[in-house]
Amino acid sequence: MAGATPEATFRAWAKANVAADMATWATLVTDEFTYVHSSANFETKQQVIDAFNSGRRYHGWDIKEIAERAYEGCRILTGTAALTVGKVEAPNILNLRFTATAVPSPDGWRLAALQTTRLPD
Repeated sequence: MAGATPEATFRAWAKANVAADMATWATLVTDEFTYVHSSANFETKQQVIDAFNSGRRYHGWDIKEIAERAYEGCRILTGTAALTVGKVEAPNILNLRFTATAVPSPDGWRLAALQTTRLPD
């Protein structure tokens, strides 16, 4: 269930994160997917899945801006987002800048890598 466009893939990925829908999430990324968090924590696809299966939750992934640049064999997505984490009764909103790499697959676009950087408050 890869996305029809790189942006659609990223938006579906963000939605799957908030829903903790790892079955859908896994179809939107490559097997070699890597995620460098704003904390500098590095995770592989399996490590992200394991973290969600162990209780990690995001309460919001609000994409504020998104832009796409095309290169042969990939698309680079950049933008800003507000990521809501923590306890529901005491949420913490992280304002982020992100860079994601999307690659074509036989059934659409998949995310191969994501890096986030926290913006100053």
